[in-house]
Amino acid sequence: MPAQALSQTEQGDPVAQSQSAYATLLFNRYRASLYRYLSRFVPADDADELVQETYFRLLRHGETVQLEAMARAFLFRTATNLVRDHHRRRQVRRFEQHVPLDDHEPGETHGGPEEQLLGRQLLDIVESTIANMPADTRSVFLMVRFRGMSYPEIADIMNLSSRTVARKMTEAMTLLGAALEGSP
Repeated sequence: MPAQALSQTEQGDPVAQSQSAYATLLFNRYRASLYRYLSRFVPADDADELVQETYFRLLRHGETVQLEAMARAFLFRTATNLVRDHHRRRQVRRFEQHVPLDDHEPGETHGGPEEQLLGRQLLDIVESTIANMPADTRSVFLMVRFRGMSYPEIADIMNLSSRTVARKMTEAMTLLGAALEGSP
């Protein structure tokens, strides 16, 4: 439950208390079925997060979803929209193409001096390109790649829209790609 709803409930606001009780009732009644529904489309961890986000959105709509039939329809429609958004984000980020670094041992292959020199030159190009990016583009890139933050999280921190964050990330990747194309 959002902090402001909790504070209203704690102050004895009967409307807030009834909305809180109603949301709790809906959560207890539909949580399992929402989870099963979402699990058909996304991994279990993601389904847990999407169930929470669905109820958060229900709480934001509060009094507009008072009839249980409408609330159930709202919950499942919201969950469906969240799944679509989730898949769209994964596709834009090309998540399936990511290779976990844990699967590779960097010390396993010891290239010759030429390979080490080439690797150092590429690293210098990447570092230089990142350093010369516009500040906001560099910040977005570093938060996504090195802190593992999502676009909405970055948008909140930087006071940007998620779309602008995505555009900045695309700009960063384009700059890096262009720099590496001309490399040895």
